[in-house]
Amino acid sequence: MKLLACFSVFLACALLTGCGGAHPSPATGGGGVVPPNDVMRVGDKITVRVSGVPDEGSFTEFQIPPSGDIKLNLLTQSFHVAGRSPAELALEITEAYKSQKIYTNPVVTVIPEERYINVGGDVRGPSNVAWRSDSTLMSTINQCGGFTEFAKRRAVRILRGKQVIIVDCVEAAGTPGADPPVYPGDQIYVPRTAF
Repeated sequence: MKLLACFSVFLACALLTGCGGAHPSPATGGGGVVPPNDVMRVGDKITVRVSGVPDEGSFTEFQIPPSGDIKLNLLTQSFHVAGRSPAELALEITEAYKSQKIYTNPVVTVIPEERYINVGGDVRGPSNVAWRSDSTLMSTINQCGGFTEFAKRRAVRILRGKQVIIVDCVEAAGTPGADPPVYPGDQIYVPRTAF
């Protein structure tokens, strides 16, 4: 009888721990690897908010320096920010406040400033469009009201640093998978037809 009870307890423990499985981390977006444009970069502006603490918390704004590191009041170490997601950084800062016995249960939130894509040329409303992780060329142009009747849709340019990418938007709009992603800092230019 004792053997059966011990086996039942063992089986229950194994089922409870084994059935949970691995859950995707919110910091990684569920894929296990942080997409390169969901991470913070040198030059980005971020706000670190600390709340749920006795001294009413704080808001600290940073522009990520070339070193990629920031330092917060009260904490002894610096934190490497560049190349990490906001959720990962918030967790590390939370643990630092706890381990250094500064706060027992802080709520740390890292808020990145929006990043933009510049859209110009023959679109109905040229503007800066806020970048999202699912932004594509066509979705970004559509946020500017779409093409004008004079737009040269078969030769839309994406300027990315020193690279120039020419995209046929007629094909991109009509072929699944042909609409390329766009990234923060991209400049989209829609030329005008000759006629």
